[in-house]
Amino acid sequence: MSIVNSSQATAFGSRYPSRIPILCGISAFEILVLLLPLKWWGVCALLLAGVIALGVWSTAIVHGRMAIILVGWVLIYPLGYYYCSFPREQALFTLDRFFIITLLASILFASGPICRTLSPMLRNSAVCWAVFLLFAGLAALRAKTPSSSLRIWLEAFLFPAVIAWAVIRYFEARRFLGALQVVTCLMAMYVATIGVVEAITFQDLLPLPGGGFIVAGDSTDATAQLFPRPNGPFSTNSSFAMIGLVSFLFLVFARKALGTQMHGWRLILHRLGSSAALCEALLPLFRSIMVSLAVVVLIDAFYQVGWRRTVRLSLIGCLGLSFLSLRLLLPSVFEERSGSATLYARIAQQKQTVQLFLDHPMNGIGLSNFTDALQNTKYSTFYEDEEALDSAHNNLGAVLAETGLTGFLPFVASQIFIMAAFWKLRSAESSEAKLASKMFLFLFMCYWINGMFLTTAYFADLNLWYMLVVSVLYKFALPSGRITIATSQETVLNYGQ
Repeated sequence: MSIVNSSQATAFGSRYPSRIPILCGISAFEILVLLLPLKWWGVCALLLAGVIALGVWSTAIVHGRMAIILVGWVLIYPLGYYYCSFPREQALFTLDRFFIITLLASILFASGPICRTLSPMLRNSAVCWAVFLLFAGLAALRAKTPSSSLRIWLEAFLFPAVIAWAVIRYFEARRFLGALQVVTCLMAMYVATIGVVEAITFQDLLPLPGGGFIVAGDSTDATAQLFPRPNGPFSTNSSFAMIGLVSFLFLVFARKALGTQMHGWRLILHRLGSSAALCEALLPLFRSIMVSLAVVVLIDAFYQVGWRRTVRLSLIGCLGLSFLSLRLLLPSVFEERSGSATLYARIAQQKQTVQLFLDHPMNGIGLSNFTDALQNTKYSTFYEDEEALDSAHNNLGAVLAETGLTGFLPFVASQIFIMAAFWKLRSAESSEAKLASKMFLFLFMCYWINGMFLTTAYFADLNLWYMLVVSVLYKFALPSGRITIATSQETVLNYGQ
């Protein structure tokens, strides 16, 4: 038996203090945690998640990992408009602005492959867009509320161009396409869930300034059927539907691009995400969405043979049947969405837009100044006793009236050149280039078919997502390494040093 003297015992006690105070402290902490209200648990969880996300975000910036920032933004950006805008009215801090700043900061530290030279068509598109930005910025200064117009100029026109430039120059689309597909599925699923809950409860769950929950049908008639048209986490149901449509087309592209890489849980997630995105696109009952989907399916049918073509033609029939079913089941909703009065009001609106342009042909009435310019009663316009909508409801009409020919011409030219850039990709032998050019055709058509009925070019939330997808398609089509693509003049695309 060993004997411990007093000096050894004293040293032992000083090295290992009594455990009783420690146990009491742990017990008190556990009791305190158990007594916390459930709301505090949620707040603590959100704070912890925020700290972790900020740490990951900061690490990504320092190490120049732009892909982490971009993929993370795609996952959470729909929620940013409600949860990350301070102050709520005329917000100075927004998630989108923070994203653009951190994206540019990460590029400063980036050391990965870089696309040094753009193709001539894409470069021309960028130059035309820069000219449009110049004249649109000048038009914003002429508006009645320049601060509001400059906000649209910054977020709806400049930020999407910055994202497109960053993706094409620095983002490795093929390497991170799988990650983008996963986060897009998750994003579409929770956005669609918010929209469905809003449709069931008839209320806007995440109200935003300038937004509002609307219904289809005659709300003044107590006997009329009403159908909710949710806006989800966005300010308008137009953005909600169009972002769902862009997400759906991107997921279709990702499924074909990833091929055999998508199996197991990823395939299940893809099906859930695609269904959610399609539900998101159709839920607000936009006729232009249904028309654009029908056109896409019809064109895609000509790419197919046999039973695949039959399936696509059957889908067009299903869309038509759904349209007729709406007329039978909800006649007041159908009349409100597709009646002759709506058509006549649209015609009157085009006449009103032309009048505004003719009075200000060169420089326009000012960016986002359409409604203020209509305070003059001489612009009151009717067609078959239906009054104009007093809102352009047309991309080309809005740009023409608000920026004049100086903004309209480079705006249109930029779209023509980007189409030409993707058309050049069709001549490439790679299957990736052909797939990307085909999906761009569908995406571009959907954007502009709806752009003839809605002012989609002014939706910042939509344009950010749309340009990100378009630039990913283009970057995916480019081969890796040092290559030469034959264009009007040979252009070397050099990755890295």
